[in-house]
Order: sequence, then structure tokens, then C-alpha cells
Amino acid sequence: MKNDENAFYQVIYNLDSKEFKTKKTQIEDYDRNILCENCDNKILGGIYESYSQKAIYGGELPIDVSPKCENYQNPNDGAEYSICKNFDYTKIKNFYLSILWRASVTNRPFFNHVNLGKKHEERIRNILLNNEKVSENEYPIVITSFMRANNNLENLIAEPRRIKTKSGLNGYMFLMDSLQFMIYVNSPEHKITEVIKKLSLKENEMITMHLPNGKEVEFLNTFFNI
Repeated sequence: MKNDENAFYQVIYNLDSKEFKTKKTQIEDYDRNILCENCDNKILGGIYESYSQKAIYGGELPIDVSPKCENYQNPNDGAEYSICKNFDYTKIKNFYLSILWRASVTNRPFFNHVNLGKKHEERIRNILLNNEKVSENEYPIVITSFMRANNNLENLIAEPRRIKTKSGLNGYMFLMDSLQFMIYVNSPEHKITEVIKKLSLKENEMITMHLPNGKEVEFLNTFFNI
């Protein structure tokens, strides 16, 4: 988490005893050993991060790739969500994949739960290196936002967790800066569910579900107990 002076602290919380301890840590758990300067600054930073930060959190972009979003509410349960169009699908998707890939290849203990295996690590490495456009159903991504909740978690980066659907589909859950995103790592024998297909990032549509106000603690308890 960040304090008011933007210093980073690691918070270790025991869900059973409700005890916690903190210690000051380096900025964003940075690992200087996994990327060369060109890959870090010109590819991941220059191609994916610079665009995605503005597209997701707001910033000046060329009109043809500046997201246009509309808000909706489900009449059945009141659930709120946004649908954005007019964005650079490849840059957004590869930005999220770059976070997953770096979490898998680093040796830093904060990311111990992320292990893609050599096959998927190499596949995503090539996607990022070649700025490849991948299909919607390869590594589908589902996004949830805390931005409308009172506790929007804008200064929180949580330890990533591995998840598994009832159908056997593996995935990884990240929580950082008001956004929670799940990236599913699929293989031919594990089909993507219709719900994931409906909600995941698409070439011409980015759906963001908004967590209702007051559900933050309930969500975090679920998140950390996975």
C-alpha cells in the first residue's frame, strides 16, 4: 500500500488472528533482473503501459483510440457496469498479459502464487515481443472496478492469487489501483464458460463491472481466502 507521501509499505494480514504488520518496501516490488532496458522501457513501457494507463485511468489520447464509455445498470439485480468502445484492443490486452508474464518469470516472493509454466511463459513472451494481436478467447480477461466504492483501494496492490473454475479452467487474480482483473490460462481441454466469454475483454468492447459500495471487505475476504 502507499501512504500519503507515496511511500510503499508491505502489509501482512492474518485472516485468522486479525493481526497485521507493516514494513517499508521498495517501490512496487520492482525486479531489475528480468528485462533488458529496451524491453522494459520501449516495448512494455513505450507500447503497452503508456497507452493503457491513459486509456484505463483517463488521459489525453488520439481520438481514434480514446475510449468512449457508457454506464449501465442491470434491471434484475441492480448491478452496475460500463462498456467502453473505440480503444486499442491489442495494447490493452497485452498490457494485462505483460503483468501476468512478469509475475510468473520473477523470483520475488510476492508473486509466488503465479506460475504459468514454460509453455505459457514462452507464448506470452512472444506475444509481447512481437506486439501480436491475440484472439478474445486466448487468455480471456475479466475486469472489476472499485472506483465507485467509498473504499476504492486506489493505493492497494494485493498479492496475486491462482484461481480455478468449476470446469477446471485455471486463472490468476490481480488487485491493483482500484481494479481487479482475472486472466484465465486456457488449454484445449478446458473450454471457456459462456459467462467468461460474455464478460471478458473483446476487440470492440471492454466491459468493467463495478463493485457495489459496502462490499469491499466482503470481496477482500473472499479474495484472500481463495
